[in-house]
Formats: sequence, C-alpha cells, structure tokens
Amino acid sequence: MGLISANNGDYAFETVDEAIDIVKSKLSDKNDIWISLDDKYPCLVVWIFGEYAALNFYQDEAGEMWLSYNADNHEEVSFMAGGEEWSPEATAIVSADDAYACIRTFLETGSRPDCIKWQEL
Repeated sequence: MGLISANNGDYAFETVDEAIDIVKSKLSDKNDIWISLDDKYPCLVVWIFGEYAALNFYQDEAGEMWLSYNADNHEEVSFMAGGEEWSPEATAIVSADDAYACIRTFLETGSRPDCIKWQEL
C-alpha cells in the first residue's frame, strides 16, 4: 500500500492500521516521518513529540505544499527535520491525535487531509 521513511529506516505497510501502528510504536520521537502511497507524491510529513505534532503535505514535486495550522495553540515545540532542530511557529502545532487522524485520512483518500486546517507555503 505504501511506505513510511524515517531516520531509523523505511517501513512498508499494507493497511492503514498497520501504518499508524508503525508510527505509534517506532517513530514518535520528534523526527520527521515521511508517508507516501504507491508514488513519491503526494506525501504527508509528520513530526510527533508527546501530545504535540506538526504536519506538512506535499501535493507534488513542483513544490505545492502546506503546513498544519492551529490558531488556538500557543505552545512552542521543537522537532527534528533532516537531522536539524526545527521550531515551527506555534500556530503550526496540532495535537498528536489530530496527526494520527490526518495519517488515516491521507492513506484512505490520497489527498490533503481535511481533519485540520492548513496554511499554504
């Protein structure tokens, strides 16, 4: 069905539940998690640390991308992106539960998840 790529390896998965289990059990460590279906794009990039998360959605290789948006968050959180510390604007932080819902929606539809708000970059 698809592939999850992270700093500690690549993980093939056949079902949505299997993909979410991989993310929850092996990859919730502040590092970027790249999730794609059969093709490289579109893809969802997720950072999860504790109860906080941030997401990027890449529609295509041409650079059409979005960042998660949550006007109600004021908590600053740092993640690791490509081995470097990354601190997005506080408004990019969503809950880890929202991130898991977005993973599910993306894998079921192959489209940008509608379970959160997005800001185009």
